[in-house]
Amino acid sequence: MNSFKFLFMSALMLIGLTLQAQTWQLEWSDEFTNSIGPAWGFDIGNGTNGWGNNEREYYRRENATIENGQLVITAKRENFGGQNYTSAKLTTGSTGYNWRYGKIEARMRLPAFQGSWPAFWMLGTNIGDPNVGWPKCGEIDIMEQTNTSNTVLGTIHWDNNGYVHYGGNTGTSVTNYHVYAIEWSPSSIKWFVDGVQFHEANILNNINSTNEFHNNFFLILNLAIGGNLPGFTINDAALPAKMYVDYVRVYKATTSPSNPPINSVIWLRGPSNQYVTSANGAGPMYCNRPTVQAWEQFTVVSAGNGKVALRGSNGRYVSSENGVAAMTCNRTTIGGWEQFDWVDAGSGKIALRGSNGQYVSSENGAAAMICNRASIQAWEQFSWGTGVAARSATTTEVVSETSAMSVYPNPSQGSLSIQVHEPSSITIVDSSSGKSVWSSRVKDVAYLTHLRTGTYVVIQKNEYGTHSKRIVVE
Repeated sequence: MNSFKFLFMSALMLIGLTLQAQTWQLEWSDEFTNSIGPAWGFDIGNGTNGWGNNEREYYRRENATIENGQLVITAKRENFGGQNYTSAKLTTGSTGYNWRYGKIEARMRLPAFQGSWPAFWMLGTNIGDPNVGWPKCGEIDIMEQTNTSNTVLGTIHWDNNGYVHYGGNTGTSVTNYHVYAIEWSPSSIKWFVDGVQFHEANILNNINSTNEFHNNFFLILNLAIGGNLPGFTINDAALPAKMYVDYVRVYKATTSPSNPPINSVIWLRGPSNQYVTSANGAGPMYCNRPTVQAWEQFTVVSAGNGKVALRGSNGRYVSSENGVAAMTCNRTTIGGWEQFDWVDAGSGKIALRGSNGQYVSSENGAAAMICNRASIQAWEQFSWGTGVAARSATTTEVVSETSAMSVYPNPSQGSLSIQVHEPSSITIVDSSSGKSVWSSRVKDVAYLTHLRTGTYVVIQKNEYGTHSKRIVVE
């Protein structure tokens, strides 16, 4: 709900590949059938500096009502408490209802007039603790919209040696009913409108100091009038105006047996957020690749008796080497060492158990993979998915050199040519800082010079989706 400066972290925060489907179990809901449930309390007044956003309303309990089985927040033009407008702000922060991880959604219908700022969002429960406050508590904006815009925003705010935020957006008809949701796990936060994902943030292993998002958060629903984000021009003729909430629901992830995807081409990602590579069979296997290319894809093959084998893009099979040496992907046939049990490790992750009864370890990407662990710990757990992401409202894909964007030479000595097949917005991000170093609209070819030594991500956006490519400047 807050709006300040922006740290461009797109390439570092996006996760662009499709994971196996998650299942959910309803944990809590308010359907607003006859009343506002006991989970909700109310913020009253105008807060400090307009709730930190220079908002122009005075929040009152009386502006939240139930109509036809829906929560209705009504914004009015009336003088109250020193303000010219009134509205309502509901929060579970004072009632002890809070959650860590899960699927959180609300079905809502928004007003859309100049000066309106409806939001469905969350704050960390430790916001009131000494030396915490905002933004160190973390904030998750499930849905924000301003003025007459048909764009909804999904954003996280946190502290990374100073305030930063990272957000995405998508277009929708906001004055109609839509389901706005996030799916929040230990590895990521994903945003959805009507089940279509439009944004994703990586929080795995506290990347970019995102440790705030592994704590408990409480819910907030409000309709602000004016403020830093919508501005201070307010269409009084549109008032009174109503925001409708059909329901709010919170689900928890459920663990179900993970069956191996026989005959599917998959990737495996370790706890370091890096991918397993076959190294084309030329050397030991590692879990240290930042993106999925050919060597990071494996076909899951039935090896009989419920076991699987993994075939690399070189046509060779992964071998456990019986746990006495680093794993390789160079076997032409499936023997005992090339057979694995596909083990459900919970939370949507799997482990691989070799024929020696030991588990495959990623070694956190710091050493060659080996199959000699007696139990499943963090390094023995892998996320997996198939191919690259299906195109949704906004999706980052890992693409080959023959895809919709060509960047050459790579590695470069400081000069680059970027060729696109369709007009695209191109942004180059410094991987070390997360900052944009160049951005432009490209119709055919762009030529760049004087790039400093380092690693960069080139991000392409056009009507067909979003693609990214890693480049190295030597």
